[in-house]
Amino acid sequence: MQSTKRGFGQALIIGGSIAGLLSARVLSEHFEKVIILEREPIPEGPEARKSTPQGRHIHALLEAGLKTLDGMFPGMVQEMVREGADLIDMARDAAWLQSGSWKARYEGGPQSILVSRPYLEWKVRGRVTALPNVEVRQGYGVEELLTDASRTRVTGVRVKGPQGEQTLEGELVVDASGRGSRAPHWLEQLGYGRPEEEQVGIDLGYTSRFYERPAGFDDFKIMVVNGRAPESRRSGFISNVEGGRWIVSLNGYFGDHAPTDDEGFLEFARKLPAPHLYEYIRNAKPLTQPVTHKIPSSRWLHFETMARFPEGFVLLGDAVCALNPVFGQGMTVISMGAKILGESIARARTSPSGLHQGLSRSFHQELGKLIGAAWFLTTTMDLAHPEARGKRPAGLKALLWTIQNMIDLTSVDAKSCHQFYEVLHMRKGAEGLLQPGFAASLLGYSLKSLLIPRERRANLTTLPPTPGKQTRTGDKSLGAAA
Repeated sequence: MQSTKRGFGQALIIGGSIAGLLSARVLSEHFEKVIILEREPIPEGPEARKSTPQGRHIHALLEAGLKTLDGMFPGMVQEMVREGADLIDMARDAAWLQSGSWKARYEGGPQSILVSRPYLEWKVRGRVTALPNVEVRQGYGVEELLTDASRTRVTGVRVKGPQGEQTLEGELVVDASGRGSRAPHWLEQLGYGRPEEEQVGIDLGYTSRFYERPAGFDDFKIMVVNGRAPESRRSGFISNVEGGRWIVSLNGYFGDHAPTDDEGFLEFARKLPAPHLYEYIRNAKPLTQPVTHKIPSSRWLHFETMARFPEGFVLLGDAVCALNPVFGQGMTVISMGAKILGESIARARTSPSGLHQGLSRSFHQELGKLIGAAWFLTTTMDLAHPEARGKRPAGLKALLWTIQNMIDLTSVDAKSCHQFYEVLHMRKGAEGLLQPGFAASLLGYSLKSLLIPRERRANLTTLPPTPGKQTRTGDKSLGAAA
């Protein structure tokens, strides 16, 4: 039965992580009741959960994701800042060695916020669970989708919970259960077949720990050290987070993973493509032991191309696409996907066909366009490694050459770096890189690359200072060409 107040009756969400919480936020505007079904106990504070092992590692939020969250939860960003998070200008506050060259630093870049994943999830969860029509049920695992007699529309789920098995009805079911989603199996059981699955095997390992942040430190607020593929398989991150801490994550491809003992962790950092990160942490005070999380592949399930798809069922987050986290796009894609879901439901409220005439398919097609841009960037860079397992597009070598020249250009030209950031943080679409000024600069730089060695045309060695500060004596000697 439809409600005249919010439009629809009850919605069910599988999974209480970021994707599930943001889904609940947008659905709360259109459904009388929204129930989040979470298999595991939910901590009361900003603590990592067993079901999200990636939560113990560094996370990024691009400006588009930050703005989306700020729109969903007015005042939450400033609240986090008051509690010790850093709202940063990425161009000013980030020291970034990307693919072996240091990004130019200037003022006026896109914004981001530096927080730990458990803290951000806790803040979002607090806002969502305070909504009067949202309920979180802990200890409930979804076993099966329920459908109408024709199996054309999902009508609810069968769950196992503290009271045993039961069925729950919902006009919409959202699967936000992550990589472990059983949706491909459920769809196959219902006669829809399985979605096409695209993977790029990377055998990535993250090893992370927290450090006490040195008092008065202002060289940067986040540092990224990422070498040039295929020569380098390693990268590292230092980021300010709440509580006056650093989170340090060391990453390696194809089984080259950082150890979890103190000596091995530091030695791995020492052999990163540039020595700067090691120099900053070698005398810093550790607050936790290193922990590791392994990611075998990036994966995209193409629900948007399935020949048939049931109404009343949509998926969001890692249940659809799990991107390589090194590129920091996951939470932004999730937040923007949730926004698309909310907009799709809003349109359905004014449509005579409501929720059940094409909404699921149209939502997945729109989500697929959003994912496609992020997938193209991350997998193209990963496929520069010959060990990466996945389909290589025609012209990959030329494409990687162009991308590397673009990255190197942003190390010596702040204007081009700004255009790059505008696209990376989704202020603009990919067409931002085709604007005449940027395209002309890249063409000229690419021609220069045919004649001038890379070390003479890109900044491979000097850590740029924070704008307004002088370069410290000895910075040039720290660097090493990647």
